[in-house]
Amino acid sequence: MTNSADLNEFIPLKRSFRALRLSDDTNDDTDLKGLRGEDRLTWDDLLVGPRVVLLSEAGSGKTMETRNACRVLRGEGRVAFFIRIEHVVESFEEAFEEGTFEEFETWTASGGEGWLLLDSVDEARLKDPRDFELAIRKLGRKLTPVLPHAHILVTGRTVAWRPKTDMMLVRQHFPYAPPKTDAPTLDGKGADTNAKQEMVATDGFRVVALDDLHGEQVDQFAIAKGVTDLAPFRLALDRKDAWTLATRPLDLAEVCEYWVAHGQIASRYDLMKASIDRRLEEIDQNRADARPITVEKLRKGAKLVAAAATLAQQSGLRVPDGSANAKGLPVKQVLADWDDTAVGTLLSRPIFDEGIYGTVRFHHRSVRDFLAAEWLKDQIVNQASRIRIEALFFREQYGLEVVVPTTRPILPWLCLIDDRILARTMRLAPEILFEGGDASQLPAETRAEILRQTCEQLAQPAHGRSMLDYMAVQRFAHEDLSAEIRTLLTRYVDDEEIVAFLLRMVWLGELKELAAEAKALALSLTAEYPRLAAIRALLAVGAPEDVREVRDAMLAALDFKYRSWPAEFIETLPVDDDASAWLMKVVEVATGRKQFDLDPLAHALPHYVERLPPKQLRSWVKALQNLLAMPPVIESRYRDISKKYAWLAGMGVQCVARLLMAHHPATLDPPALWILRNVREVDGTYAENLRAARTTIGELVPLWRELNHTLFWYDVAETRAHREITNKATLDLLEVGLFGRDWTFGPDDFPMACNEISSRPLFDDRLIALSLAFELYRVNGRPETWRKRLHLAVTGDAALKKALHDRFHPRPHPQAGKWRRQQARRNAQQEARVAKQEASRNRAVAILKTRVPGIRDFGNAEAISVDQSYLHSRLREERDPLSRWSVSNWRRLEPEFGTDVAEAFRDGAMGFWRRFSPVMPSQGAENSSTPVTVIFGLTGLNIEAAEISHWTDHLTPPEANVAAKYGLRELNGFSTWFPDLY
Repeated sequence: MTNSADLNEFIPLKRSFRALRLSDDTNDDTDLKGLRGEDRLTWDDLLVGPRVVLLSEAGSGKTMETRNACRVLRGEGRVAFFIRIEHVVESFEEAFEEGTFEEFETWTASGGEGWLLLDSVDEARLKDPRDFELAIRKLGRKLTPVLPHAHILVTGRTVAWRPKTDMMLVRQHFPYAPPKTDAPTLDGKGADTNAKQEMVATDGFRVVALDDLHGEQVDQFAIAKGVTDLAPFRLALDRKDAWTLATRPLDLAEVCEYWVAHGQIASRYDLMKASIDRRLEEIDQNRADARPITVEKLRKGAKLVAAAATLAQQSGLRVPDGSANAKGLPVKQVLADWDDTAVGTLLSRPIFDEGIYGTVRFHHRSVRDFLAAEWLKDQIVNQASRIRIEALFFREQYGLEVVVPTTRPILPWLCLIDDRILARTMRLAPEILFEGGDASQLPAETRAEILRQTCEQLAQPAHGRSMLDYMAVQRFAHEDLSAEIRTLLTRYVDDEEIVAFLLRMVWLGELKELAAEAKALALSLTAEYPRLAAIRALLAVGAPEDVREVRDAMLAALDFKYRSWPAEFIETLPVDDDASAWLMKVVEVATGRKQFDLDPLAHALPHYVERLPPKQLRSWVKALQNLLAMPPVIESRYRDISKKYAWLAGMGVQCVARLLMAHHPATLDPPALWILRNVREVDGTYAENLRAARTTIGELVPLWRELNHTLFWYDVAETRAHREITNKATLDLLEVGLFGRDWTFGPDDFPMACNEISSRPLFDDRLIALSLAFELYRVNGRPETWRKRLHLAVTGDAALKKALHDRFHPRPHPQAGKWRRQQARRNAQQEARVAKQEASRNRAVAILKTRVPGIRDFGNAEAISVDQSYLHSRLREERDPLSRWSVSNWRRLEPEFGTDVAEAFRDGAMGFWRRFSPVMPSQGAENSSTPVTVIFGLTGLNIEAAEISHWTDHLTPPEANVAAKYGLRELNGFSTWFPDLY
């Protein structure tokens, strides 16, 4: 049982989940990892459902997340319990960790709504595989009175969950019958849950997987664990190639603890060794007591299994009770002298991840390579064994000695622990030491020699790209190579590729002895990426005055050919007056932004603005307003924005939003008012950070009554000025803020409006104040006291009296009858258009039903039919237009076109992708467009991957090659089925 100290360590991270797309064909051998949907779910989504199975890997934090979810429910006054399944069979009363047995009895007697969170399937199977089934049966009997109103969630490790058998068990004993109504279903917070149930089976069950930690979750976790400065911590994760240890709370906690204690992250070799040791230990004392075994024995077994898997080229490992499955390396044969319990204990440790049911695989390929290297080193006991082992890595082919490709990934690790293999590798292929392992552990003389050889190979017209791999540089950079790197920078000063390669080593290794070289190259290089590497190196190792000198020199020479150069300085740029003025000048003179290119400068600026104090924000608002108003302008509805500086629109709004949140007087200055009024509808391509800042402004302006009032009259004056240019009549209230506004008025503003009817100096403004006061009077129920106040406000002014009289007694507009007739015609025309479209669609449905064979097989491998194209376009209307080219839910066609047409479309799409082979960019295809045939083929592949269990098992090698081409042409990343294909 988790101790009380652990409970206090819960860190709220807003974890997310993915629904697993299960089908009727799902069985206990189904690979669950490949079934994750694309939409992220939250705890709110899970807890609104009647039945949920939550799966995750060991160390992912599912137990603490689930316990906290129970606490939140109980804190909201709901009936909720957190129970350990392994205790249910022996002592149900003692199984409650949140809530009590007495409360449970009260709930089941009441028949009301409640939540039961059960943890965990794998724990329940530790002592006896039957315990889980017995526990579910027992709980099912006790829950009988409340099953219709119970929300039940079951957690477990993915490797311990049998998708078919276990699902049948929980469905049998936790049955759920959805209510037979089309009315909206509301959760406890009054939200409509219909949309949230899309991936829930008809019997109310949903299976979800817990996502890895990512983005801000990593930051929040690190802060909670004592990391005070995130920037160097994240940079250290980059430099040490340690992000694989930041995906699960268990791993990340260890990394954070080391960082807090030592101010650094250990070398990759030490990280790997410590990670393996930690993953081989059982963190749960219950599990350790149930299956006692020494860590030494587990490590020995893990090394043997890793070597066997590598040499047999098998990533999947068949567990002892997976004998019915013919896939994977049979671990029981590898560990022949181990009993099933010991083998199961080894394979249950988080050094392994789940594969399909009955198999597991090593958590990471590098872990397997590391352990295999250790095992091979153990086997070198004499010259004869060395010859046999080296033959696994090196052989002679056509008179040349070469490295064996299949065992190549092990070499970088083996070279760290065997000098003779290191020497042989350096002679044949020194770049291998960049491809993995941890070259920082090699002697300095050896690494210097490797670096020299590598640069010589890079200088050749054709060389291996692996030597330029980003992570390879990370593994090699170290301060004891400073002298050698200085020599090589001088020797290869004219080779930009090698210079950039060496400067990345200066940057990532923080080689302070090379600060002078980094500064000189940051001033002299002219190619984009080499100079970017020099700037990064300077920022990492140079003194502040050197950085400032380079910044100022670049500005003096207007040397901003690439916007990425000044952007690189922003993260560490001080927020003093000089640095702020430098950046504003850069913004003004930097080369124009290209509309559809990624823009590092626009991306970095918001982070700097967030650090600025109000005094400097005031200067930025004034400067940005000047730039945003600079001709030539984009003319748009009384609001003109500079064409050249439109990309700064979001920045201007962000600055004003920060002043507004601070209630700073500068928010009332004309530059801030100009930005509030004018910067609203800039093209989304340019509007970085605009939407979020606009939302903040819209919420806060009405709360500051002085600003609300000032902004309204500023808007009146600016709108009038535009009307005067076009010689239009006197301004009307309805035209103020017609195309968007942040100001708004309520009942409390009526006295102010009445006062301004007589106090505004301009007659036009007094008319506006009158119309504002009358509108407030009208929308607030026409109070009699307000009516008297209006008459009193216009006393002594005949023109205002007449204006008020006209408002109380409006005359029909001369064109009113004409407008009504026009509107009636428009309504009739719209109804006719709708009827025509409906009739056309009905005719299309009728025609398509007669063409089912042609929809199923058009017979042309190079094109799709008009019918297929029409159905495909109808299907794609429902998708997110920015997410993917392809779709997979062909059943959406059934309600409109019928089952026969929908199934014919499904079969046609699945058949088409096999006959058509996409042309890749390397074969001459255009990068800027994707043919409709490729998109249609991608849809067929998506459908097949979703509909057919183990669909990749049915592919021939040529079909797999064609599928891979499709997968590489998907929009916004690889297709979701791509890992299965791999």
